[in-house]
Amino acid sequence: MFSQKNIEWNQKNRLSFDDFIGEPEISSAAAASAINIEYEIISQSIWTGKIKIKIKANFNKEKSWAKPEFKNLQLLAHEQGHFDIAQIFAIYMQRKVNNEIKTSQDFHKKFQIVYDQIYNEYFEFQNKYEIDTNHGSDVPKQDEYDTMIKEKLNDLLQ
Repeated sequence: MFSQKNIEWNQKNRLSFDDFIGEPEISSAAAASAINIEYEIISQSIWTGKIKIKIKANFNKEKSWAKPEFKNLQLLAHEQGHFDIAQIFAIYMQRKVNNEIKTSQDFHKKFQIVYDQIYNEYFEFQNKYEIDTNHGSDVPKQDEYDTMIKEKLNDLLQ
């Protein structure tokens, strides 16, 4: 399982500033969230070659930080948006993996290609989110994204 430094995305648990325990970078922005889409092989049969892979979005508490003078609900909501976006793309990746990777052989042939493709889309979307919302300071645009992210997650989790 994962150490206490990582938080696996969960619909019921939202980030709090207590989760940002890393050391702020003096010359950087108000906050940084260290979020990854990770995978774990949860079962593999040596007889049939069948494989099951779990894809998850994780938040690293030790590498995430927020400058005290910028801590407010607007910033926290923006950082939660980053984590929620990671979960959206983790679900996309999980579905693609479930459809295309059934055996260990499939894993060795296709997994990195699938992972890289979805991760690149995820990375591009995260950058677009940062630019469009001006790092969360464009409140109307942030509100639009909050609504879109919530609706997308609700659709995917049903």
